[in-house]
Amino acid sequence: MAAKNKNRGIMKMISLILTAVWQNKLWIIFLVGVTVVFTAWHNAMTKQQSAKASLALRYEQAYEGLNPNGTRFNINELLSEEVLSKTIEKAGLTGTVTTDDLLDCLAVSASGSQSAKNMYIATEYSVQLSDKCLPKRISPNNMLTLLMETYRQYFLEHYGSNDSALNINWSDANDWEYLEFADIMSVKVNNLITYLEDLRQESGMYQYHTEGESFRSLSESISNFRDIYLNKYTSYVTINHLFKNSKNYESKLKYRRFLTGQTLKSNEDRYAIYQDALNIYDESMITFVMVPLYDGAKGLYMARTAIGMDDLTEQSKSYAEKIEVNAKEIKVCDLNIENTAKSTSKTGSESDKYAFADYMIQEIQSHLDSLILRIQAVKKEYEDYRDKNSIQYSLSTYGLFSGYDVKKAVMAGALMGLLCVLYYTVREYSKQE
Repeated sequence: MAAKNKNRGIMKMISLILTAVWQNKLWIIFLVGVTVVFTAWHNAMTKQQSAKASLALRYEQAYEGLNPNGTRFNINELLSEEVLSKTIEKAGLTGTVTTDDLLDCLAVSASGSQSAKNMYIATEYSVQLSDKCLPKRISPNNMLTLLMETYRQYFLEHYGSNDSALNINWSDANDWEYLEFADIMSVKVNNLITYLEDLRQESGMYQYHTEGESFRSLSESISNFRDIYLNKYTSYVTINHLFKNSKNYESKLKYRRFLTGQTLKSNEDRYAIYQDALNIYDESMITFVMVPLYDGAKGLYMARTAIGMDDLTEQSKSYAEKIEVNAKEIKVCDLNIENTAKSTSKTGSESDKYAFADYMIQEIQSHLDSLILRIQAVKKEYEDYRDKNSIQYSLSTYGLFSGYDVKKAVMAGALMGLLCVLYYTVREYSKQE
């Protein structure tokens, strides 16, 4: 009996709900429709008041927290005075919006978890811009696009790569002594070779399109230039004792010899310290480890090596090599000082030797400039390929459904419909009572 009464109560409640819905169906449909439209419109207007972009770093050094040129990466430079002012200038808002105004509208955060349990080096960032500081004539989306492109150009310009090795200033070349020119060119050429080797290792499997050129071939060309042109010039001016001002250059050489002698003495003292340490090293303090090695018959065996002794030996060897370099530099200085006393005049029969040395200098400058142009052409081709993907940004775009958040609007409409049904049901129930 109790079960039947319960069922009758449920059926009565369902009947009341259906009656209430049917009697007020137009009002319910109207209120649900208004709620859906208003919610969708509100969502769209809210999203138009801000813009969001993602920034991704896609080069190898980024995963170590570095820029492409090896310096430390800092995302705060996106908010720097230089980047913001250039963005405002591109947008035509100079005098209307200040960098402080734009900074107040921006928020930058690293994408992903930043908890203490999951710390990592971020390579993706989220950038959000609100419209509270912007005039109505420019949208947040357009302003954020200008900002991201400005930062991308700033990043590639400042951190793309260190090209100082390609910058050779010839304006002071006339003031250099003949032998100074040889020394300076030798340093420049060695820097170029190191620069090319770094690029070659970085480029890896990159396929070159510049006909007959690569970082390896250019490095070989620079080495040939050094071995042929530069060595020939150095030998010529040394053998013929050519100096523009032998007295001044002699003073420079003596000062250089003095500094090199001081460095030599310091390295000799350090070398002696490490030698003494090796001689008095307590064998009981030596830590041995076993390392696998191959003997002459290609047989594998385990050899012992002394960690502490090995370190001292390496340090001692390093200073021995420095001493050798210093000794050679002093020997060259002594030879050049001696040659300054044999300097010949620029007049008479010797003038032809000076003229030929000047011609060789011009030839070296011309040839080196040509090589640098070839390097720049290959480097630009590689950097266009590398930079195309090294730093990327994309703005969040909204389609019909995502922009108006139709799903949320429908949920809001459903909630309104449910509230209406409850209201009319309660009212109908009160009438029945």
